[in-house]
Amino acid sequence: MEIFNYLNVMIAILLGVGLFQVLGGIGHLLQVRHRVKPYWLHSLWVLILIMAHAHLWWSFWGLHDAVTWTYVEFLYLLIGPAGLVIMSQVIIPGEFHGELHDQKFDLRQHYYDISRLFFSIFAVVMSWGIFLEPVLGVRSLFVEFRILQALALVAIGSCAASKRPLVHTIGVTVVSALFGFVVFLIRFRPRGA
Repeated sequence: MEIFNYLNVMIAILLGVGLFQVLGGIGHLLQVRHRVKPYWLHSLWVLILIMAHAHLWWSFWGLHDAVTWTYVEFLYLLIGPAGLVIMSQVIIPGEFHGELHDQKFDLRQHYYDISRLFFSIFAVVMSWGIFLEPVLGVRSLFVEFRILQALALVAIGSCAASKRPLVHTIGVTVVSALFGFVVFLIRFRPRGA
């Protein structure tokens, strides 16, 4: 078995767990939808998180032939997927704190309650993504693509620093636009495929 395929099993497990948590959480929210008050920003960030899982998995193919793996590099590689798993656990409420009866669980309140933690973890994952290729020796830190990553990091960091809805609206708009650009124009095909 090729070492990349062997190491990729752990990445697959982590990303699978993260997706399971998000999708399972969505299923749970749909089951109790009559007791949940939705919030559009929460829904968009959940969608972005799902896409981040898929994008991370897709972009790992670029490391297939590019890296001579060491244990330290493998541990560094796990930071991003592990962060996504933690973010998946944080963004979807797990418990509805007993019976709600006449009131609804407010996803807007939940979103702003967890926003600093969620976006702080997201900023760590984004920073990890910026340095992943340079640390692994795949590409230089100074390539045009890093400008897009840095812009996304600023938007995510702004969401971590502020609870103002306008900041979060701008943040989700910027990250969605950048993410769409990256996925559909830059990384549509895995390198080496």
